[in-house]
Amino acid sequence: MTTSTRVLVTGATGCLGRHLVDDLVRTGHHVRALVRDSSRVEHLEASGVEIQRGSLTDDADLRRAVAGVDVVYHLGGLVIDDRPDDTSRALWEQIRRVNVDGSQRLAQLAAQSGARRFVFCSSVRIFGFGNQMRWHEDDPRTASDLYSRGKAQAEHALLRIGRATGLEVVNVRPRFIYGNHDRYVMPKLVKQVRRGWVPLVGDGAICDLVYVEDCVQALRLAADRPVAGHSFNITSGECLSLRDILAEVARALGRPIQFVPLPGPAVFGLATAVELGSQLVGARPPISRAQLRWYLNDHHFSIDKARRELGYQPRYRLPEALRKIDLQQFVAHGG
Repeated sequence: MTTSTRVLVTGATGCLGRHLVDDLVRTGHHVRALVRDSSRVEHLEASGVEIQRGSLTDDADLRRAVAGVDVVYHLGGLVIDDRPDDTSRALWEQIRRVNVDGSQRLAQLAAQSGARRFVFCSSVRIFGFGNQMRWHEDDPRTASDLYSRGKAQAEHALLRIGRATGLEVVNVRPRFIYGNHDRYVMPKLVKQVRRGWVPLVGDGAICDLVYVEDCVQALRLAADRPVAGHSFNITSGECLSLRDILAEVARALGRPIQFVPLPGPAVFGLATAVELGSQLVGARPPISRAQLRWYLNDHHFSIDKARRELGYQPRYRLPEALRKIDLQQFVAHGG
């Protein structure tokens, strides 16, 4: 890794951002965090992080954030977790303003201030929701959602800014990051396991994930290796079905779990009926065909390029990672 330098981290209060900041501080870097006004920052303050409150949509905030930094880790933005059926104009305007325009402006100002490298945390979700087995970085994309469209547009814009300004842009595309302080993946898995039974079509789709400390490794390598202008898929390298994942979580919690098989055509038929009924009453459906396509298609991405060019080596398979996680934190918060 590089010698001590000044870095900016956006999204520093999230699961990945928190672990990245801890690693940067531990290795002697001066860290500045751009956080929302409403964010809790006790952990960052205790770590000696320079806190700047502000917004990704405010130029003055962004100028202050990038002043004097050498590397930007851009993890922040609007998170849309699991509503691929929402195609509203209002949602797209939010995503465009924060995730696309905000990312572009941050990179432009970083280049103007003399930053060397800009590491953008994107997502393999940009490939869409079709069946994808051993998908590489440049393989075809299928229909997706507004969040994915925003990530794809931001990637494209950032690489263009890099070519125009000399800013060394690298896109890192993780899949389902999990670990301590996780707000999205582990809470849902723990909640399903504690229910005791899980409805599944077949064995559940193939579903990549990555332990947060491995994702931190990838981000740090992306900041240091001569890989400007490239994009990298980042996963654990495992090929796991949803059934495999839930069974491992159940084993780690010491709880029995029962899988209830469901017929695929009947599930899609039910989702169709639910969507139509919701439209009639002007409500959002609790389940949609778009969600089912996302959940039931296989998504397994190649990390060959990351291994070869970044030197990325995932260190934690799911059973080992679960032993490092305090699962009771998710039980205590309703998981």
